[in-house]
Amino acid sequence: MRRKTITRAYCLQIRPNFQKLEDIRYSASRYRLYLQHFVTQLYFKPVRFLSTKGMGTLANQAQKQAMGVLAAHRAAVKATGEKSNCPQVNLNSCPASIVRSKNSTFDYWVTVMNQWQNKIQIPAKSHRKLNDKLRQGWKLSKHCELVQIKTGNWYVRVFVTKEVAVPHPKDEFLGVDVGIAHGVTRSDKYLGASLKKILRRERDAQRERSRQKHVKKPFKTNLKQQLDIEVTRTLARCKRRGWNLVVEHPNVLANLRLDRWARSYFARRASERAVEEGVYVGWINPSYTSIRCYHCGKIDKRSRVKQDTFSCTACGNTVNADYNAALNIARKGQESLRKKTINPLKGTLNVA
Repeated sequence: MRRKTITRAYCLQIRPNFQKLEDIRYSASRYRLYLQHFVTQLYFKPVRFLSTKGMGTLANQAQKQAMGVLAAHRAAVKATGEKSNCPQVNLNSCPASIVRSKNSTFDYWVTVMNQWQNKIQIPAKSHRKLNDKLRQGWKLSKHCELVQIKTGNWYVRVFVTKEVAVPHPKDEFLGVDVGIAHGVTRSDKYLGASLKKILRRERDAQRERSRQKHVKKPFKTNLKQQLDIEVTRTLARCKRRGWNLVVEHPNVLANLRLDRWARSYFARRASERAVEEGVYVGWINPSYTSIRCYHCGKIDKRSRVKQDTFSCTACGNTVNADYNAALNIARKGQESLRKKTINPLKGTLNVA
């Protein structure tokens, strides 16, 4: 059975004193300068690496990351065929290492090297989700990084890894349609909570912040939380019944419309988490799933008489529009399995 290693990241709260906080800021600023220096030099000079003699550990770490940045940049240029320019570094982070604390009230100690080869040790607190992962057999990597978020607070981003078996497709599929009227509608007649209330509440909060001339916050945060809840419920259902999950292809859906953004987010999030649960996720082309009658197969835009009602003009079948779309999505997944157009390595259903 094919196996793969998956990685998840978590942010932990650190508790530095004033002096250590200033040391972190200085090390991060120096690291950013080193990183931009090596990216620029390696981009314009035909050499594989530059000497860092006398520059310290931060410079060595920056050059390694610069080589990775340029490799990803050249791969993207080759794939898109667009003109290339020197990448610009815009981050505020610093590489570090983490070890579990012994005989201390803190859970971990984070070590950062400054420019003068001195170690800065900062205490960090764990949280429930990370502890759950470690109890489930995930391994904590000793490599981590200190990052500064938009609010100005510093956190440590840690990584956990686990080797899992790659899921393979089974016989039955569960189709999922994501929208605003019902956050998630499944082909097993499940209708999720509406996203309209969350969206209305967030837009009112944005107007109030704008009126008071406060900084606007991303309004998609609560929507993501609700969609994450639906992903958990859906994957639990598929794992319990031995079903595959089939959703609309996120690359086809990703645009500025909010309902399609929610579908794209749900599809990507479900694909990321399904590997952990052993559930196979298929992506299908979303064409005509909302205007095709599941009962007779007739495609007609006039059948979508209302936002939440589908009434077929050919056979008269009347059903919830989102439920009809979920059934069509599940059927496309079953047809793909029958035609053997499934790519198990990428986890996609290649449906025209």
